[in-house]
Amino acid sequence: MKVLRAIGGFFAKIGRWIRDTAWVQPLLIVGGIFAIVFSIQPTVKWVESWFDSGSEGVAYYKNFRLKLNGAQDQTSEADGLFEYLVDQSNGVATADQVNRYGEKFFVAFVQEDCASCESCYYGFDYLQDNWNKNGYNITDGGSFKLYTIFIDTIDTDDNDANLFQKYFYGNYDTVFETTAGTIQESYYYINNGGPTSNYATEVTKMESEDTFSSPTTFLVDFSDIEYRNEYGVSEVLFAFDGTAQGGGSTTSPQAKARTLCDAWNHEGIFAKDYQG
Repeated sequence: MKVLRAIGGFFAKIGRWIRDTAWVQPLLIVGGIFAIVFSIQPTVKWVESWFDSGSEGVAYYKNFRLKLNGAQDQTSEADGLFEYLVDQSNGVATADQVNRYGEKFFVAFVQEDCASCESCYYGFDYLQDNWNKNGYNITDGGSFKLYTIFIDTIDTDDNDANLFQKYFYGNYDTVFETTAGTIQESYYYINNGGPTSNYATEVTKMESEDTFSSPTTFLVDFSDIEYRNEYGVSEVLFAFDGTAQGGGSTTSPQAKARTLCDAWNHEGIFAKDYQG
């Protein structure tokens, strides 16, 4: 009898535990489901984006980010892109590099807590959604392509050094300084008012890592020799105005997208025959 009572007591305890902790079971089931779902890599990245600090614009730019981690020894993702620009200028770019980066694309230098970066984001986002449709016609038939580099990236293992200022800019100072010089011959520079303009002031800031600012956007276009410099940079924009049509706002996403579209096509204010 003692044995039977012991067995009965054991099962009674299990029954009470199930009764008293029944609320745990749904949690275990839900937790198991989430564990399976989160093991899928795209879902992991999506969920991680919920916890990214910053604005909607920052989240957008991070979708296209080439990280600066590794800039100390020129092994970062951003280094890979700029090594391609240098190799193209020296005529030694490989087919793999061309396939990876393309012949025409935007490179936006941005940072967090940057109101002007946020403003420009609306233009990129709208142009991407309306690429080659709704009046945003792409004359060369190319695809939307954007790379971003966050110039406020900090290396916590290096006394909080700014990776762009301390390493990356110096690795490619010739690219930045050459671009600052050659862009002064561009139609956009001239149409913006030339050497006495605010645009010209922003151009000079590219000549030093200490004054290089965000947002700065390069249009790299190796396909059109008339516009590009030796490193492929054909247009440079900063906190640009939108191109309004029919007297509309110059700050709307549509207007910002129009400016970026014109830059890509080398039309409008970016063209030789521009009538401002």
